Amino acid sequence: MLNILLSNDVSTTYQALLVLAFVLFFGIYAGRYFEKIKLPHITGYIISGVLLGLVLVVIRMGELVEHLGVISSVALGFIAFGIGTELEFKKLRKSGTEVVVITILQAMAAALLVIFALLLFGVDLPIALVLGAVATATAPAPIMLLTRKYQTRGALTDTLLPLVGMDDAVGIILFGVLLSIANSMTSGASLSFIEMIEGPALELLFSALIGTIVGLLGAIIIRKIDNKDHQKEELFLAVSIVAVLLTVAMAKIGLHFGHLYVHLSPILTPMVMGIVFSNAMSRVRSHDVTMTVEGFTAPILVAFFTLAGAELVVAFSQNTDVDYMSIGGITVIYIIARIAGKMGGSFFGANIMNSHRNVKKYLGLCLLPQAGVALGMAYQAKSDFGESGITILIVVLIATLVYELFGPIGVKYSLDKSGEIRDY
Repeated sequence: MLNILLSNDVSTTYQALLVLAFVLFFGIYAGRYFEKIKLPHITGYIISGVLLGLVLVVIRMGELVEHLGVISSVALGFIAFGIGTELEFKKLRKSGTEVVVITILQAMAAALLVIFALLLFGVDLPIALVLGAVATATAPAPIMLLTRKYQTRGALTDTLLPLVGMDDAVGIILFGVLLSIANSMTSGASLSFIEMIEGPALELLFSALIGTIVGLLGAIIIRKIDNKDHQKEELFLAVSIVAVLLTVAMAKIGLHFGHLYVHLSPILTPMVMGIVFSNAMSRVRSHDVTMTVEGFTAPILVAFFTLAGAELVVAFSQNTDVDYMSIGGITVIYIIARIAGKMGGSFFGANIMNSHRNVKKYLGLCLLPQAGVALGMAYQAKSDFGESGITILIVVLIATLVYELFGPIGVKYSLDKSGEIRDY
């Protein structure tokens, strides 16, 4: 029966659509089961995705997962947009300095600890530098989904949401600089400080600019919708979807200025759009828009996390000609050093800023999930470093699987112990 459904007469597009149907079905039911056994539903999504990925690899249909990459990109855009809508300027003015200091310290601590630990293990400096930069990235998706699902409120949530958004900006800068240094060490070329930071700086600048423009245009249109319009929810949703799709598409395409090509951040661009979008309208209208979008994005987020599990398995199957014994040791050191850096750096920063006790105690455990941004960095390193790049990619793939399976458990535990879960 499966062979009939997946015959050569059926286009790859519709085969991928069939896979998406299974992704949604198994993801939803796995999530429900995991919630019954008191584990985060996200972990259930990822495990069902891993199992589905194994099946697809066995029947040699793993490439279909790659055709669904646009689903993951769109989902990440909605996640970043959701983080942005939570960042009200009034809250940011109160906690802005605190968040900035903690963000920088935990990112630097994670990078430095990973670099030094890998060097002690005998890893080449260029590889250690790149993995140190990758270690800074924190996945906003599980954090955002859990805070939304359990309607968390409190000091930890107020610090966590802007921090994971800002963490992407810090990671982009650090990765760009350390990747340039690693490249120059490998090639023997020498780069000036300006040349090292030029790429990351332009990426941040234009991501913020495009996000601001789209956010302002969307807010203007939303504000003009009459409260008495019986189709206002549909209009809210349509404008929001268009805004997210615009920022995601522009981030993936990038900007061309003659011979100059500028990358845009697929997280930072829609996040800035969400910040501007929500702050440029009343709190009531912003809340109405957010509630409308949440209902639409639920199945997209299920697909995102389930596909993440499947993508990891497929990526492993495509990179089998490597020394897994050596890579296993590097991965263990990377995982442990990153955990120590994230938890130690956030604790140190929270103490310096005299943060709330829940922030000091639980923030570090909330910063362990790692996925999309880190994988993007790893794939870029693979294209730049050849054989060493494959080592970096495999290490990040294995670490991502570990962090995505157990990271959400740490986030849920922290939010629960801090007393900020309202809907449980």
